[in-house]
Amino acid sequence: MNSSLCHGWVSHQRLTPRPHAFRYRTGMLYLHLDEWPALLRLSRCLGRSRWAPMSLRERDYLPALTGSGTSLADAARQLVAEATGQACEGAVHLLTQPRCWGLSFNPVSFYFCHDLHGQLSAILLEVRNTPWRERFHYVLPVQGNLDQPFAMAKAFHVSPFLPVDMQYRLRFALEGPHVRIQMQNWRDGAKVFQADLALQRQPLDRTALHRHVLAFPWASLRTVSAIYWQALRLLLKRTPVHDHTPTQGNLALGHPANEELDNAQQHPER
Repeated sequence: MNSSLCHGWVSHQRLTPRPHAFRYRTGMLYLHLDEWPALLRLSRCLGRSRWAPMSLRERDYLPALTGSGTSLADAARQLVAEATGQACEGAVHLLTQPRCWGLSFNPVSFYFCHDLHGQLSAILLEVRNTPWRERFHYVLPVQGNLDQPFAMAKAFHVSPFLPVDMQYRLRFALEGPHVRIQMQNWRDGAKVFQADLALQRQPLDRTALHRHVLAFPWASLRTVSAIYWQALRLLLKRTPVHDHTPTQGNLALGHPANEELDNAQQHPER
């Protein structure tokens, strides 16, 4: 089986206008979407029922397409093709936290889309916000390898404590069992916020899945609770709140970042 479990850490660091940071243990699934039927047969702990300990339901993802009968893999390919004009016809891998005991919420799910030769050709980000419960999609075309970071304008209001007029910088490292994703928010030449996801992939079988469920029994509820707990802490620090900005469209295209510009921004004294 090419799908795997992922255990690791997620951390956030807010630099301005009020310093704030936290770090949590996290567990996710790295799914080969062609293996979806086999995954559902793996254990009763992982099924289609929305009330299962962990539930795999395609309509929880990219619902504008999967809700009308499109498979999740084809839905991801369709959005990539719409953004880039190029088809990704190979395997699609999904890094996500599945529905848990009826509750589904992922701040972001990552789709790694490959060509027919097995080369990674695009990364699709499905982003959700709270409390507005909206979705947005960013597509990052991959040229060669993942050594170069990506950049894009922020087009979707995620947190009430961060404005929309910002730039994203993203880095991905997929090396063997290691998965590392870093996202930075920049505004007016200064880094405002940084999030890191550091995971270790592990083989997925029936026994390992049961251990995963025991280690993260209320994963979705924990994610939502943590969001609101950290929001309360930010309010107590009198962090400014920004009005919700309606989003135009639901899809945006990123591009390779200018590393020289990034270095100059991070080290202006040079």
